[in-house]
Amino acid sequence: MARTIAVTSQKGGVAKTTTTANLAAVWGRAHRRVLCVDLDPQFALTRAFGCVPSQFVATTLDAMRDPAIAATAVHSEVAPNVALMPGRRELRNLELSLAVEVKREEFLARALARIQDDYDIILIDCPPNLGLLTVNALFAAREALVPVSMLDSGALQGAGEVQATIETLAQRDVAIRITALVRTMVDPRRLAGRAIEEALASVRAPIAETKIPLRAEFQNATVLGLPLAIADPHSVGAQAYDRLATELGAGVLGAVAA
Repeated sequence: MARTIAVTSQKGGVAKTTTTANLAAVWGRAHRRVLCVDLDPQFALTRAFGCVPSQFVATTLDAMRDPAIAATAVHSEVAPNVALMPGRRELRNLELSLAVEVKREEFLARALARIQDDYDIILIDCPPNLGLLTVNALFAAREALVPVSMLDSGALQGAGEVQATIETLAQRDVAIRITALVRTMVDPRRLAGRAIEEALASVRAPIAETKIPLRAEFQNATVLGLPLAIADPHSVGAQAYDRLATELGAGVLGAVAA
């Protein structure tokens, strides 16, 4: 069974997509079979791999509507050993329709159950909210990775809201935990980062040792339609994701604090 990780935060602009794409690229390079699932109606992860929804026969939307076609919704080799289940704008309409469905939290889990044995790791890029799409991701995953922008105190609040949601799901016997908070957009010169650093302990979750720096090279790679780990694997930013992938893969992070 694949290790399934939801990359999520209530706050937008914290590098969820950047983290998903670059971890996938690094793990793929290490010969892990990786599936990236784009669950965001803005389909930023799809674009991060240089793709657009219109080029696909089926997408995440179709797989959630009909789990039997989940394999058809997977586009292989967007990067070495990395496959993509693309997103599309109409996912926002699905979120509205899910509200009246029975077991509305389980649509993505049912889709991924059909294909999870084909992969070592599944990474789910969530929308920047805690709506039904994100809840579907948390039901489908066993781990949550929460990027926290060190430039924006709102990102810390977003992480806290993810933690609160996971604690609520635990009361319903949903087996998911925060594997790590990941500090992104780190610039030691910024006073805001120091204040956020001091407040991180309030989230009661493990904090990854690896810090992802604030670098223009991430935006440059986005323009190219490639994760930085592929576009420039020796760059400072790509090397940071190499270290993060090793840290997460080594299992050095502890359980969620009580």
